[in-house]
Amino acid sequence: MGIRMFTAEELHALGVPHDLADEAAVADFHVSNGSWNETRRCVFADAGTFWAVDYERGLTEHQDVVNYGWRPTVEAIEVRPVRVPTRTWVPADDTVEAEPAVDVWIVEVPHPAGRFRFSYRDDEYHLAKERLRERQERHPDRGVRLVRMTTTYTVVEPA
Repeated sequence: MGIRMFTAEELHALGVPHDLADEAAVADFHVSNGSWNETRRCVFADAGTFWAVDYERGLTEHQDVVNYGWRPTVEAIEVRPVRVPTRTWVPADDTVEAEPAVDVWIVEVPHPAGRFRFSYRDDEYHLAKERLRERQERHPDRGVRLVRMTTTYTVVEPA
């Protein structure tokens, strides 16, 4: 496992966690809650490598976190994307049903970490075309495309 020490100033210069350039932004997600703050993880690309750093954010507008809770140096862990199957647990007497297949329009934006996909219902074709045009203008070098896809959704309904 690769570990790299960044200074807080280096992370700020890269835009971590909130001002990352499009080509560097990968993911930002919740890790845990404290009494007044939440811990989040920002995954970003730097020089062809993906790094994850944790940072803190106040849970209310009155909870100021100084410099995201970072010390002068911040440990970043080298990460890589993987796909993992998930399992959900429901009460034994509940039913889990898959919705019927649905045709959707997907605006697909290639990214170093994979693909970003934005889906639109079949009856939102014009909206999908508009979003395609916007993303093509914003990312002319990425090969943004519109694809038709059939999807199914698993719905868990509580008893």
